[in-house]
Amino acid sequence: MYRHRREEHDAGPRVPGDESRETREAGGSHEGDSRTVERAKHPSRVPPSRRLRILSILSLLSMTVACVDTAGDLPGTTSSTTTLSTTTPGFEATTSSTATTTTTSPFDELAAGALITPGGVVVAILDRANNGFIVRTPCDNTATVENGEPVGPVRVVLDPGHGGSADTGAVGANGLREADVNLTVALATERLLIERGISAILTRTADYPVRIGVRAQLADDLGAEIIVSVHHNAPTPGPSPTPGTEIFIQSDSERSRRLGGLIWEHVVDGLGEFEDVEWTAAPDRGVLRVLNPEGVDAYGMVRLPETVAVLAELAYISNSSEAEMLATDEYVDIAATSLADAIETYFEETDLGSGYVLEPRVFRPQRGISEDACEDPELG
Repeated sequence: MYRHRREEHDAGPRVPGDESRETREAGGSHEGDSRTVERAKHPSRVPPSRRLRILSILSLLSMTVACVDTAGDLPGTTSSTTTLSTTTPGFEATTSSTATTTTTSPFDELAAGALITPGGVVVAILDRANNGFIVRTPCDNTATVENGEPVGPVRVVLDPGHGGSADTGAVGANGLREADVNLTVALATERLLIERGISAILTRTADYPVRIGVRAQLADDLGAEIIVSVHHNAPTPGPSPTPGTEIFIQSDSERSRRLGGLIWEHVVDGLGEFEDVEWTAAPDRGVLRVLNPEGVDAYGMVRLPETVAVLAELAYISNSSEAEMLATDEYVDIAATSLADAIETYFEETDLGSGYVLEPRVFRPQRGISEDACEDPELG
C-alpha cells in the first residue's frame, strides 16, 4: 500500500508514440492533413436518405402532437440500463461500465449516433436496414446488427488506447499491458462522470482492437463535446522528482489547450499523493503540441477528430516503479477521479489549467493497427 502526501507540483510530460493514423474512409495515412480540428458545432453527418426519412418521421410526430391534448412520452417509449463489465489482468476487481440509454420511437433510433450491440461493443450507426442497424465495426468494416441499445448524443467520449492481441501497447516489467490499464482507468472514469450527470461512452469496452479513424469518427458521430484518449507512456526517460505526465493537444484549438491544462494539473496533483514512487519524466513534459516533420499534429487521436480532443499519457508503464503503482486499485481510483474532476471543471468553470509547454515536440509516431491485422470482435 502506498502512503500519500499532498504537495504542489510543476512537473510535465513526454511520450514516444503509437498512433499516427489511417483515413476514416479508406484506412490510408493522414500524415500531412492540415485541416482545422476545432469547431463550435458538430455538422450533421446524416446521409441524405436518412435525412428524408427523419423529416418524414418528424412530420408524423408533429401531426401526432396536434391530435393529442395530453403531455407525456411518445407511445412505445422504454428505458434501459446496459452494464458492461470487464476484468483486467493485473487487477483484482472487476470494473463495470454503466451506460443508460433510452429507446423511444423509430425517430430516436434513426437519430442515434451509436449502438451498444448485444455483445457490448460500441459501434456507430450508419443507417437502418429491414433486419436491423447498419453499423461501422471497430475495424472499419460495415455490418448489420439485428438489435441493440441506440445511444444518442453524449458529452464525453473516452478512448482507452490500444486493444487486442495485435495492439497491446507498452508492457511493464510486471507484465501489465498498457491496453488493459488504459481500459480499466477509462471505465472507472466513465462511471464517475455518469454518477455526476455527465453523459459518457467508451470507444471500446473490452480487449479488442479499434482502428484510430473509427475511434475519432465515433466522437464526431455522437456530437461529443470532448474526446479524451487514455494512455500510459513508454519508453522510459530520465529520473524526475515529480510525475512525468504528458498531455498532447490539438494545435489550432484553444479549447483543447484548456482541457489539456486542466487534465495535466489534476493528474499531476493526484499522482503526487503517492510516496515511494521513483518517477521518470522527459525534459519537455507538460501540455504540448506534438508535430510530425511536416508540421501537422502527429497523433491521429488528436489530429482526426473534429471534436475537441486530447491524448493523455498519465504515467510511465515502462518504468518498473510506476508500473507497480499502475497495477493497484488505488492508482485506478486516483487516476479516474483526477480525469473526472478535470472534465467536470472544464464544463462548469473557467479555469485554464497549467503545465503548458511553448515549443512543440517534433516526432513521427508509429503507424496504427493495419486493416489486415485488425480482427473485429463478436458483435452479438
